Parts: sequence; structure tokens; C-alpha cells
Amino acid sequence: MQDAPLDKQLLDFLTSLDGSTSILDVLAKTFAHMGGWGASHVAITVGLDGKDPLSLWTTPERIHQHWQENVYPDDAPLMEHCRKNVTPRFTGSAFETPNSDLSAPRRHFLEDLASEGVSSMVAMPVHTGSMRESGFFNFGTELGAREFQRLYEKRSMAIHMGSIAAFNRIRTHTKQEWAVSVGLTSRERECLLWLSRGFRNDLIAERINIRPVTVAFHIANARHKLRARTREQALVNAIQLGLVAP
Repeated sequence: MQDAPLDKQLLDFLTSLDGSTSILDVLAKTFAHMGGWGASHVAITVGLDGKDPLSLWTTPERIHQHWQENVYPDDAPLMEHCRKNVTPRFTGSAFETPNSDLSAPRRHFLEDLASEGVSSMVAMPVHTGSMRESGFFNFGTELGAREFQRLYEKRSMAIHMGSIAAFNRIRTHTKQEWAVSVGLTSRERECLLWLSRGFRNDLIAERINIRPVTVAFHIANARHKLRARTREQALVNAIQLGLVAP
């Protein structure tokens, strides 16, 4: 059972989300409140079933970028779990053994996260009605596996309710606001720049030394942030806002 102070913290958090003014404000408020519950990192991914998921992280951009470029395309088990299930999934370096069958990029990703104080995480799938739209919420700490599981068991209800509220609030903002407030990453701007010069995904990938599927991911994420239906519209919006100068 949750204790009274935690119940009040949850109520305060939900109230603060009602007053959020942007997607980034939702992320900041979520991190601030869940930091009080023990989190050293939170991440929210919306639109997991679509071609352009929106992924927001509180860790340094290099970690998010490494995940996007080297881990995300091959991270099928976690993505598939979050699409089809409602049960949480524990992850992070604290939950891996030396003999764990991890790819080199994913092992490097987990080690980099641990260097930023994120050794244990729980990915909580979040779905809208009848599983029509899926996403997930990551709550991470520097705790070891057993300590983290005890923390999660104590506060799971508040964390889960808070993650759903944050997820839904972000969905509301994506429908109501011009998502440029999220800001394009350096890779997203770079991909749009080469797109403006007539390069296809495979040529962009060759030019900046990443995979074509990763180029597609960056452009799709930029399109989502720019509230554009097509990549061409995203490029026009980015140029008009001065985010890309072809």
C-alpha cells in the first residue's frame, strides 16, 4: 500500500501535468517529481506502432543518439514486448550478467548509461484504448538490481499512474501545439540538410556514416516534431523556421 506522503506527491504531480505548457515541460515536470521517488533518469516514447515514434530522454544527447543509431534498429525484443504487453520489463547493466548475450552496441549503451548513474531501469508499456497506440516509459536509477526491484515494488502504483498521465499529456500536446518546441537534434538537422540538397536516404547514410534505417528514423522523428505529414513538408517547415539552411 502506498503511504500518504507518496499519495500526495502523486496528486501534486498529476496536478502539475494539468498545467504543463509543452512537451518539454511535461518531461521536466515528470523528471522533477519522479526524481523525488528515486529516479535518476526518465524517458518517454510515444507512437511506438507508427513510423515516427517520438522519444524524449533526460540523459545526455550522446546516449540518446547512440541508442537511436546503434541500438534502436536492433532492439526488437524490448520494442516488441512494449507493443504487445502491459507488464513491466526490467533492464539495464545491473540486470545483465557477464555472460549475457548482448550486441557490442547495446553493451556499450548500457555501460554509458551506468556512467551517468543509470544502472537499473524498468520499461513500462503504455497503451491507449484497445492497444491502438503504444509507447513505453522508462524509470531508471543507480541502484543495483535487488534494491531497484524493492523500490519499484514499493512505488510501482505511483510510478505506473504517473507514467500513464505523462504519456497521455504528451499525446495531447502533440495534437495541440507546434512541436518545434521539442527541438531538433544535431543528427536530425544534419539529415534534413542533406535531404534539402537532394540526397536519398542511402546517400545521406553514406555521407554521415550511419545506416539508411537510422537516417529514416531521424527524418521521421524530425517530421513528427515539425508536425509535418511528409518529409518534404518537414523540410519546408524547418527551412522557414531557420532550423536548416540549404
